[in-house]
Amino acid sequence: MQNQNLGIAPDEMRVTALGTGRPYSSLAQANSSWLVQLGNGDSFLFDYGYGSFTRFAALEVHPGALTATFASHLHTDHVGDFAQFWVTSRIAGRLQPLEVYGPSGSSPELGFAHFAAHQLESYAWDTVSRRGSLPEAGETPTVHEFDWETTGIIYEQRGVVIRAVPAVHVHDGAVSYRLDWNGHSLVYSGDTAPNRFLTDIAAGVDVLVHETANARGANAPVPGPESIVHTNPWELGSVFALTRPRLAVAFHFMNDARTRQLVSDAIRSSYDGPLLLAEDLISVRVGSDISIEVIPVSPFSRPPASGRGGYGAGSAAARPHLSSKLREARLFTGESDA
Repeated sequence: MQNQNLGIAPDEMRVTALGTGRPYSSLAQANSSWLVQLGNGDSFLFDYGYGSFTRFAALEVHPGALTATFASHLHTDHVGDFAQFWVTSRIAGRLQPLEVYGPSGSSPELGFAHFAAHQLESYAWDTVSRRGSLPEAGETPTVHEFDWETTGIIYEQRGVVIRAVPAVHVHDGAVSYRLDWNGHSLVYSGDTAPNRFLTDIAAGVDVLVHETANARGANAPVPGPESIVHTNPWELGSVFALTRPRLAVAFHFMNDARTRQLVSDAIRSSYDGPLLLAEDLISVRVGSDISIEVIPVSPFSRPPASGRGGYGAGSAAARPHLSSKLREARLFTGESDA
């Protein structure tokens, strides 16, 4: 579906931070989420933690423009806005299902398919209540669960190739991603301790978006070298030095005046290349050059009415029953009551 691509050229890629924070979200930092928009009109979402949909809406991108979403793992700070993206995309009049991808777990109930099925089940009232007024085609997402142990291609369409590799994060079932299109590339770590799967796929990438925890003295615990949870800032510097991306991006730490310099100094102890400490709504444009900007937004921004190609044109299911008790209690009636 054609998207509102914030002025991106046909041969460019744009990577925008919708959420850069820790599980402790704040007004400044939503939970983890990154939007990738391509010059061919495709838009991909890597993680969708709590608060990320508000940032997405602030960009005034139509929710129906999302091509597919990719979850790195099932911690709430990475998938907490699943329903917001799914339902609002439907309300926006999607004429095809939203494609959602995520890894399996060590058992079926720990996998993405189980998570998605129970999200849909828990919002059954929402789904049924909207029938009759929205296109039926966009009602249910198409769920793609892939083997968390995969080290290969999980998506390949319209010149876009997305690969997954295992991530080292607490338990089996977390992954990192690499996207390639038109000679441009992005690696998104999700949450992970340093590992060879990621350094192998990230070598020489255009943009490496990698998590880190806060440095010592920044009011947060720091994982040590033996960690199986996160990458500390000193380790992250080494990862960036090994992979040498065109732009290294650090996120998933509490980024404020008390912590920013500590994290930067730790990374810089072993890495001297281009570095961005990500903030929400910072955007990276990738073409022959790489440029960075903060997207200005209004607190009153909302998705546009334009770009709703075919909105309302799809067939709708029958409207749900409203009991006579509630019908008789209404103060006003109109044509919609027929």
